[in-house]
Amino acid sequence: MAKFLIDKESLSIYDKYHIFAVQLMPLNKIIMKKLQFGLFLFLILGSIHITSAQFVSDLKKVETTIKNERAKIFSQILNRTKNPQIVDIRTPREYASGHLKGAILINYYDPDFAQNIEKAGLDKYRPVFIYCRSGHRSAKAIDIFKKLGFKHIVNMVYGINEWKHLLLPLEKGMPAKNN
Repeated sequence: MAKFLIDKESLSIYDKYHIFAVQLMPLNKIIMKKLQFGLFLFLILGSIHITSAQFVSDLKKVETTIKNERAKIFSQILNRTKNPQIVDIRTPREYASGHLKGAILINYYDPDFAQNIEKAGLDKYRPVFIYCRSGHRSAKAIDIFKKLGFKHIVNMVYGINEWKHLLLPLEKGMPAKNN
């Protein structure tokens, strides 16, 4: 930046202001860039906070989806699901006679059925696959799962009877931890 020797006394107030403004111009650019960056950060961080808060709020509002599927479709959905949550709601004796691989036992006839669902530690935002012998108990259990806050319920409508009829795989025996 070139400096000129000027008699400051001979300059008008307008000229003095103009020289002062020109000298401040580099400083103004730095301040403006910092202000723009600060505003940019404020907007981004503010929108992230609002977005995350809205996301959590939206999760709570998610309607429960219920799929009532025949054994073949139930099996296909189950096989496409990573780490599925499978709940056999039959009696321990029925469970021992044959159950789906990975299924946990929560006896529908237990007076603490709803509490046992809560104790099982299932993720309420991931699909939960439920079944019984014929589909009657699991159809009733849908409302209980829904009231407990489960958002994705897949019910096998004709139960394990249809599963067996289709010769789909079963495991036998009791679970390591029985409710």
